[in-house]
Amino acid sequence: MYIAYASRRKHMQYTRDVPSNMKKLIPIEERESELIRFGANKDFVENIGRIDELKYRVENVDGAYFYFPTISNYKILNGLNIIPIYDEGESFRVFGYNDSIQKIFHFELENDEVYDNYGTNWNLLFLDIMFEYFNDDIEDELDITKFKEIGEKLGFNKSETLYKLLNIPVDEYNEKYNDLEKWKNELAEKLKIL
Repeated sequence: MYIAYASRRKHMQYTRDVPSNMKKLIPIEERESELIRFGANKDFVENIGRIDELKYRVENVDGAYFYFPTISNYKILNGLNIIPIYDEGESFRVFGYNDSIQKIFHFELENDEVYDNYGTNWNLLFLDIMFEYFNDDIEDELDITKFKEIGEKLGFNKSETLYKLLNIPVDEYNEKYNDLEKWKNELAEKLKIL
């Protein structure tokens, strides 16, 4: 992987143009202020890549700014101004907009496909982040105090209630996890964030 990364980097020096399908990749210097302008809270924006407990889930946008200029054939970016929100390995959360559309969405580098569309609802994005955090750390006896602390770093004021909704017997958790999309919708309704 390091060899491929290095050779790609050398190639990138000559191909930094924005993809033809993408209207504009918002410069990294303007990223934070633009995210806040479109409704992201300042706590979340300032803590991206700085929360140890979310180290591999909510990373800085270095990968996005490296790879996005190379994905000119992606239809999901067509006609949109793109603001990278955060990286998760080769998976990305972005804010896309033009004169008629605004949306937060999730896609992976190798697939021209939207995996999650949050509309403009930042709380749905936070629900996903906190759900995955709970799921990752369930074996480590994650407590409500720590969970709430991480939620506060995101600016998500529903984390205590979410913890109580997720802290259920293992059999019930596994059963609900089998229909994950339905369960997340139920959680969003109970949290009153739809």
